[in-house]
This record gives sequence, C-alpha cells and structure tokens, in this order.
Amino acid sequence: MSDPTENICPEINKDQVEDILKNDYGFINGKIQELDGYDDKNYYITDVENCIEKIEFPADGIVIKFINSIDSKNLLLLDAQTKLTQHLERYGIHCPIPVFNKYGESYRSIILNDKKHAVKVYKYIKGETMNKIKINSELSANFGFYVGNLTSILKKFDHDGFHRSHLWALEKCPEVLKFVDVFDQEKQRQTITTVLNKFQFNVLLKADSLEKSVIHEDLNMNNIIIKDNKIFGIIDIGDVVYSFTIFDFAVALSYLIMHEFKENNAKLSDIQIKSFVEAYEKQYRNLNDFEVSIIHTCICARICQSLVLGKKSSLRDLSNNYVLSTQKNGWRVLEELMNIEEDKFVMLLKN
Repeated sequence: MSDPTENICPEINKDQVEDILKNDYGFINGKIQELDGYDDKNYYITDVENCIEKIEFPADGIVIKFINSIDSKNLLLLDAQTKLTQHLERYGIHCPIPVFNKYGESYRSIILNDKKHAVKVYKYIKGETMNKIKINSELSANFGFYVGNLTSILKKFDHDGFHRSHLWALEKCPEVLKFVDVFDQEKQRQTITTVLNKFQFNVLLKADSLEKSVIHEDLNMNNIIIKDNKIFGIIDIGDVVYSFTIFDFAVALSYLIMHEFKENNAKLSDIQIKSFVEAYEKQYRNLNDFEVSIIHTCICARICQSLVLGKKSSLRDLSNNYVLSTQKNGWRVLEELMNIEEDKFVMLLKN
C-alpha cells in the first residue's frame, strides 16, 4: 500500500504569511484567518493597515493560497488556473480572480521544509457557502441551472495544463483502491471495492461515447457561494481537469444529496433531485440514455472516493476535521443508494 500519511501540505506559520504579503504585495498588518482545506493551506486576509506597493487591496479582502507540493511542480497547471479564472470572469462567473504580485506574476514559488510550494493570492468572494443553507426546490433548481451554465462556459475553454492525472478526478477514482486499508472494517473496504470496480467496468470501459471537456470536478456545497438566496459564484479551482463532461453533473448531485443527509431522518425521496436535473437539462441539454444509466454508479463512486481520500488525509493531520466531512453522512448516503434499485433511482432523476 502507498504511504497514506505522506505530507504534501505546506507547513507554514503566521509570520511567514505576513512576510510574503508584505514583501510580494505590500500588504501590511492585515487580519489573518485560516480557512478549511485538504492539501493546500488557505488564509483569508482583511483590514490591512497599509499598502506600500502600488497594488490595490480588494474591498472584500483576499485569500492567500499555499499550494501542495505535487501541484506546485506543475507550472502548466498554475498557468491554466490563472487563464481559466479570467475566462470565467469574461462570461460573468464570479470566481477567485488572481491578484498579481509586485513582479507582475500571478504566483511565485517558495521553499518550505525542503519542498517547493507555489503561492497565489486571490480576491475573496464574499457570501455564504451553500453548505450552511437548507436547500429547497427553488435553490436546487438554481444549482442545476448554474451547473448547466458553467458546463456550457467550460466547454469553450481548454488548456494543456488541465490534461493531467489527478487523484481527485472522478475518472481516476479506481486508483484510490490502493488506499482502502485506511479503513479497519472489512465491510467498509469491501463496499468501496465493489463500488469502484463497478464504476471501472460499467462506466469507464464503456465511456467512448461520452463527451469530454474541462470540468470543475469539485462542485461541493463548500465551493458554492450564495447571496440573496441565489448562487452568486464558485471558489476553489484546484481540482479542475479535462475529463468526461457528465462527471461535473454527477459530482454536483452527489454533494447535493450528501448535504441533505445532514438531517438524520433524510431519505432520497425527500431530496429535490428532479428540480436540479430539470434545470440542468434546460440550461445545457437533455441527458442521453447512457448518461442517465451511469449517474447512480458515478454518485456512489464519488462518495467512495471522498471517503477514502478524506480518511487518508486525516491520518496525516489529525486536527483537520474538514477532511472528514464526508465521513459524517457519506456512509449513510452510500448505504441508501446501494439499497435502492437503479431503475427506481432513475425515476428520482427523470419522473
């Protein structure tokens, strides 16, 4: 088994954050708040006392991101991420726009504990994350519409940096089987193995007919910003890849379902799945028969992927509760999904 505790996350302290903000951006004595994250370190900066360079400090603040040591090696990816945010902005999608440093660069590399980490600063997107909101039929439809619109916009963009192998890409989820031993219970290991093998044979080996494009890959509720009870924007483009277009739909729906299972008595039949699907299809296009047939398997596979990688990350940093967020509801959602016949699940989507 590969070492699940290998530390790719930046190890940095507040003084180092302050030094970079001062020396590269001219921002002095701001308030620093650490944000949730998996393999990157993110800090929200507000109320700087002074700007000694000719760089305007955004009114809503900034986020300084220290990128994990793996992605930091991929300079093409870092360029792709910058160009993608500019593309999304042109099409009216609110997302974290890079703040260029005094050298005119969107990022620079630093050495922390003998590992290279890229550092980026983004404008902060103000609002409430969707994970804090009870989702009704109207908001579910808004989410479906937003995912459909984002899909259309992403199809107009491509960059070699997103043609990569990425462990969080749904397409790569069978690879997390090498980490399945992070779970002590044989039943959990067997469940994950069964689901991911099914995904391999029923989806990936039959995927020739599926369209491909750049996709966000992590449309979870923590990455969706809400204002005035409507979706305002998205954050975190760290998992963007070129892959099967339908996977963004499946990933978004999987997180919508898991979000609603925060209620202890939640059932699949209670979730506004149909509103999401109808709005997505109206904005993008109707799902074809094969796409509909694989959605159930794709959702189960994403949950397994998140369960394994979250547990893996927790072994590296026992204090990071965020990486275990899927564990709370994921197993219960997975059990219910595996207990429903797939044709009945399709009825939740389309009837």
